[in-house]
Amino acid sequence: MRISFILCLLALVAFGCNAEKPSPTQPADNAPAAPSVESPGDDAVTVQIKDYDGLRELLAGKRGKVVVMDCWSTWCSPCVKEFPGLVELHKKYGPQRVACVSLSFDYFGGKDDTPEEHQEAVLEFLRSKNATFDNVLAGVPADDLYGLLGLETASVPAILVYDREGKVARQFEGEDARYSEVDKLVAELIEQP
Repeated sequence: MRISFILCLLALVAFGCNAEKPSPTQPADNAPAAPSVESPGDDAVTVQIKDYDGLRELLAGKRGKVVVMDCWSTWCSPCVKEFPGLVELHKKYGPQRVACVSLSFDYFGGKDDTPEEHQEAVLEFLRSKNATFDNVLAGVPADDLYGLLGLETASVPAILVYDREGKVARQFEGEDARYSEVDKLVAELIEQP
């Protein structure tokens, strides 16, 4: 009996299970789709793919706080240069007073393009910056999202600052998208009753 058991174990190790494992990009048929690449935690860096309605829902959940949303892309040099300003803002004010949100415009929506194809590169950048706040990869093509967000320049970088009631206090676009100016506005909004 003992030899049979050992032989069965060896056969399982040698030949493995016949069940197919789902690929890392596709969940098993009975598993729910994961909204982020990594399990969230207090200090975890994650990225979620959200459509416009999902983004609006995320922002609505931040009412009562000043919200700073950085619209950026990994291919945008000025975006990459200014992004550490969002991380510093998060550290300076903390998530209790200021909700920081990064919104990646890396997805263009071409014929064979999907948001999931960009997820790992976006996550790698966010990890390198220690972006431990809400990070979103737009599930809407960039050109559509510019219009939905009302970005006049129809490009990144752009930083949208929302007051505690969820209204846009100011949009910083193009060359004006600098955290030295954003920080001043955030300080003013925090002081308002």
